[in-house]
Amino acid sequence: MNTGAPAIYLAQLRAELSDLPPGELEDVLQDAGGHLSEVASEFGAEPTISDLQDRLGTPRQYADQLRTAAGYPPRTGPAGQTHQDRLTAGWGALRWGLIAATVGPFFIAVGIFAWSWRETSFFGVLGFGILFVAAFLGIQALRGNDPRIVLETRNGARSAAALRGWIDQIPPNIRHELVTIGQPIWWVARGMIGAGGFFALFGAPAVTVVGAFAGAAVSIWIGRRTQQDARWLWYVVPLNVVATVAVPAFLAAAYMGASFGFLNHYQNRYGGSSAYNPPRNGLQLNGSTVTNIYPFDAQGKQVDVRLFDQDGNPIDLDRLDCAEAFKPGQHGSTTNLFPLPTIKPDENGVVTDSRNCKDTTEAPFAAPSAIATTPSPTPTPTPKPTPKPTVKPTR
Repeated sequence: MNTGAPAIYLAQLRAELSDLPPGELEDVLQDAGGHLSEVASEFGAEPTISDLQDRLGTPRQYADQLRTAAGYPPRTGPAGQTHQDRLTAGWGALRWGLIAATVGPFFIAVGIFAWSWRETSFFGVLGFGILFVAAFLGIQALRGNDPRIVLETRNGARSAAALRGWIDQIPPNIRHELVTIGQPIWWVARGMIGAGGFFALFGAPAVTVVGAFAGAAVSIWIGRRTQQDARWLWYVVPLNVVATVAVPAFLAAAYMGASFGFLNHYQNRYGGSSAYNPPRNGLQLNGSTVTNIYPFDAQGKQVDVRLFDQDGNPIDLDRLDCAEAFKPGQHGSTTNLFPLPTIKPDENGVVTDSRNCKDTTEAPFAAPSAIATTPSPTPTPTPKPTPKPTVKPTR
């Protein structure tokens, strides 16, 4: 009874009895499943949900009968709510949960595979914003009900029945190992890769290692918390989807040397190499990136110029001044006026405060010689006229 209306009805029944102790719950559901199979076999064709409800009542009514027979008190919920209210709350919570688990991870995945660090940051912030806002609204939509009321909705019950059908295909001993061993391993992996990948973008290797272990501890705590309070699932499930996308992305990038947006930023900032280096954006000279240009005139004096290509397009490079370092993008992130102002380091070689930051356009190398590098043309000698021979007349 893994598919069809009987499976959906049994999943809704499980949701109604979810507050029972796990061992008691399985015993009650085993007896109810046998009874449900007998009732379903009495119909000539596969019964519908309406057929089963006509014979057994709604899943909640049938669950109340089973509670009474087993000696458990009736399940309580928010006062004054009807069954339709519970269905409405369950569908609202399920809808926001689906948005959190699909739309949010989609934009995060776009950011992971972006080629620009700014695109990575934008889509990453947008994705996490949608994820957490939708998850919060999903919890609010529960209206104080048990989170398992989402299984009372038709879509929720159908999905739960299909998922349980797939799980039932796994041998019981393997299911046990996956839960007891695989789940803690996943908690540690998602925490270490998530936190380690984040701190790798901004900190030193030691900070990355410490952050990875801290992320594993937080991930384990969240996993244990979710087992006690199912409302955390609205946050954990979407984050699991993100981890499912991010973990293979990190591993593929490490193996193939793919230059994703965040890895490209990491390599440019902290150094590193890979087996494959796609063409870089910006100005190149003999395979190296040109970050600044210092023009000099024929007399060896540094001058300011604007550069354009053969089609009149400005040759823009990223700004390197204090304004871009402390307030990026406020004055435009690129310019074609050279030389570019760069940050003048202090006596310690580091600038950490915008108030002490100073710009300089002075070339970091000695000025070239004022002697023209183009050799003077060698004067062409003027050919002398060939004397005409004197002709003597003959007599």
